[in-house]
Amino acid sequence: MKKSHSFGNGCGKGHDKCPPAPACDTAKSNTHFCEVGAATNQGDTEQTIILGDVPIQALTEADIYLPDSATDIKHIRKNVFLTQCKAVPVIPTGFPGVAPTAVKLFVEGNIHKNIQYVEGCEGVVKDYSVNVPFKCFSLVNNLPAIDWQFSTKSNQVNEIRELAKDGFGSDRCSFGSFTFEFFNQAIKCKLLSATVTQMDLLSDFDKYGRFDKITEKAEVNLVVRLTQRQLVDGVTP
Repeated sequence: MKKSHSFGNGCGKGHDKCPPAPACDTAKSNTHFCEVGAATNQGDTEQTIILGDVPIQALTEADIYLPDSATDIKHIRKNVFLTQCKAVPVIPTGFPGVAPTAVKLFVEGNIHKNIQYVEGCEGVVKDYSVNVPFKCFSLVNNLPAIDWQFSTKSNQVNEIRELAKDGFGSDRCSFGSFTFEFFNQAIKCKLLSATVTQMDLLSDFDKYGRFDKITEKAEVNLVVRLTQRQLVDGVTP
């Protein structure tokens, strides 16, 4: 009887971390043979290479609504954090054999703002925190060579077929394939600096001169460092 795989009643959505693959059946293997070849790359070093420190500018406009009407903004404290930074190599013309030197960069983040305001000429200073999102998708050229190779996991690409016994076609009960996988070092991002230049425009005033809407127009300038671990030739003393 064929085993059925149960994955529970819930869909389990909402997790960002890549989970392990679901457990599958294990086939019975009759023989195990292993042959080890000669070691290569001896004396070389695997190092983190800086592909480049990339300046990025993003423009954003947002409407912020205070929970209460205010007469004055006393203080705005803000900091920048990223929610996504992913570099995807651009495959050059003539690949394979040509290393990529450009990436498509996908950057998203937020300006976290802590706004302190008052409702009148006297009273307590109130606090309100809000995230203002920004994003930038762009091409980055003229990088050092990126170590990047493709894989082929499908048997439809390099399929092996044998002639049937009657010689009239392929043997449908005997076939094979050649597949391969290269495990690339990921291109990593690190946020080095962030500056924000903004203008805040007040609106939605009531008859007492109080407002509850702030329209923010902001220029966000970032510097993101792109790195990749690569194999470097050893230095002979």
